[in-house]
Amino acid sequence: MQSIVGGSLRYPSLQSVCDLFRARINDTANNTTGTGAGTGTQAGLIMPNNNPDLLTILTSAIEDAFAELRNVGDPELILDNYILTGLPAVNSSLGVGVPNSATQVSLSYTGWFDGVQYWPDWTLPVSLSRMLAVSQRQTNSGQDFSPIQHYPAGLPGILQSQLCSGWEMRQGALWLNGATQPVDLRLRCRITFPGFLSNPSNAINFSTAYVPLLDSRNAIMAKMLVHYAGRFAPELMPVAESAEQKYMGKLKLEAIRERQSQENVRAGFGDEAIADFAVAWSWL
Repeated sequence: MQSIVGGSLRYPSLQSVCDLFRARINDTANNTTGTGAGTGTQAGLIMPNNNPDLLTILTSAIEDAFAELRNVGDPELILDNYILTGLPAVNSSLGVGVPNSATQVSLSYTGWFDGVQYWPDWTLPVSLSRMLAVSQRQTNSGQDFSPIQHYPAGLPGILQSQLCSGWEMRQGALWLNGATQPVDLRLRCRITFPGFLSNPSNAINFSTAYVPLLDSRNAIMAKMLVHYAGRFAPELMPVAESAEQKYMGKLKLEAIRERQSQENVRAGFGDEAIADFAVAWSWL
């Protein structure tokens, strides 16, 4: 069988991104022997893998790439079917499971708040950036998930029933009216890049840590060059920014074209329109 050029794993590794970055800034010397070109952890005298500045620049470049692609709706940055089961019923001074229109519940990065106490066993996805949809079902019901209504202007103060009546995002948490019985939630959201690169460099294996964005190596490298130029060669910032826009433009255009390939159908203008307006437009 013919081998696949580049291997079967299509995501760029941190090592491949940093190797390309060092090649562009002419920093490929062996940092162990001082002569010849280095590879892996032995590459680079100015920006080796264990340079904290490299980690900072790399993290910033990846975060920025994620942000730009989220803005154009890249499906690679969508997390779906994130299931949380058995979320406790609403709680308040009236008791567990007793409706109370003054009580709301929330799901955050640290746990589930039932109105009185936090339960750390249920949390938001650590990489969540923007919530797109929330659906629910009663725990152990075996039923289909049904969508929960989104209230972007704030949840109504209403009594709880067996299922949650609405949700909104505020202060970095998912807030709901709550339910009088345990429920399961199903989340769909946009994700960001987790900041694990803030850990000590010796805890990161650059060769086995990957950026989950296909064909993103050039774009991330170009973003790193913008930071590098701003620090060491401000006169080259326009050149670096132009290259970054070119590489990122390719990634964004691919995502935009994929979304544009979806057919959009508007509502018909005829009998349905007449019924909607309840007006006898005889000339239609």
